[in-house]
Amino acid sequence: MFVNACFIDQFLLTDNFEEKKWHVHSKYKNSFNIQDERKQQLVVITTTNYPFMPNGIYLQADSFSQMLSTIEIGEQITWNHNCVHFSKNHLLLIHAKTYSSLVDTGPSSLIETSKENLLSYSDSLVKETGSQQSIAQFLEDANPFKESIVALCSENQSQQKSGLDFLMGRGMGLTPSGDDMIVGHLAARFLLNEKSSLLMNLLLTNLLAEQSVTTDISKHYLLCALSGRFSEPVLKLIEGLSTTSSEEKIEQIVKEVISVGHTSGVDLLAGFITTTKILSSK
Repeated sequence: MFVNACFIDQFLLTDNFEEKKWHVHSKYKNSFNIQDERKQQLVVITTTNYPFMPNGIYLQADSFSQMLSTIEIGEQITWNHNCVHFSKNHLLLIHAKTYSSLVDTGPSSLIETSKENLLSYSDSLVKETGSQQSIAQFLEDANPFKESIVALCSENQSQQKSGLDFLMGRGMGLTPSGDDMIVGHLAARFLLNEKSSLLMNLLLTNLLAEQSVTTDISKHYLLCALSGRFSEPVLKLIEGLSTTSSEEKIEQIVKEVISVGHTSGVDLLAGFITTTKILSSK
């Protein structure tokens, strides 16, 4: 069966992804992941009902369902000439529309009124983080997750390492809560132009270690975040805070962020807001 992709992260059309051997890494109800033989790249394949993600390929729902029913975990795949060849399917990439998962690195700054709108709306959110607290409780009360994010905001290497050691792989799910908070932390650093080479090197070393403490899927999103690549809702959040955004616009953006996963979105938001509050007040 030949299937046309509808959308694709433009990063996947670089030479890095051609002439490589891949395999089906995992499959779920609404997505499946493929991984290269060196286990350095992960690609998510899903439907157009979901927001754009780093390394994403998006299909029409009926085409996706047909593919999902015929692939097997561990199945060998060949990727070449804008086509991903499965044993029973051929996924054509050449006609897909491209999108970018890369954060805009142009000159921008946090707009105070937009920040206040974010904080105001977040106070009303009741959805709990992986630490079983609402965003408002998370920001107000002392807890190990929050303390670890505060440590990441330091420029002291030992404190940053302590924060990473606690957060990485901490929690349940495909992307543990601690990892989602790190992604949120990194997104805030990009927004504020407060990148830390010390922290980035520490995190990269942990992720590339032979025995990583987190899942392959979480490792993928952390590596993407290190290079400034985020999901569509996170990119909208960064953009919304870099411009004068109304309360309604911020509310809509936050709803999109926290709708991702069971607690992934709200955990990311907790890391993002905590970091933004600390680093923007320096």
